Amino acid sequence: MLSILTVMTILTIHWIADFILQTDEQAKGKSTSNQALIEHTFTYSLVWFLLAMIYVIKNLESYNIFDAFLFFFITFVAHTITDYVTSRVNKTLWQKGRVHDFFVSVGFDQLLHFGQLFLTYNWLT
Repeated sequence: MLSILTVMTILTIHWIADFILQTDEQAKGKSTSNQALIEHTFTYSLVWFLLAMIYVIKNLESYNIFDAFLFFFITFVAHTITDYVTSRVNKTLWQKGRVHDFFVSVGFDQLLHFGQLFLTYNWLT
């Protein structure tokens, strides 16, 4: 079972990588521009890669550099697919004035991201 510290660390890193480091252009453009989407998801995944590398270096007896690359790859693919779908759904909901449904969809997007991160972390550790 994950410790509360691990859960809070994963949530905090996700918040920083998914919200703080996402530019306005990426946030607005990812629903129509694959370039904006890939820029966002690559940056997001790069944060996780760098932190995974630190984790691997601190735990060399248990992990290797391949684990950091695997975490990056899984996160990049899953985040890109999730944001590709949800950003397009969210754009449509917002344009139609369906504000409640928009926020339900944003929350579901976050739930999918959290699930991927916790499953990947659990699988690799």
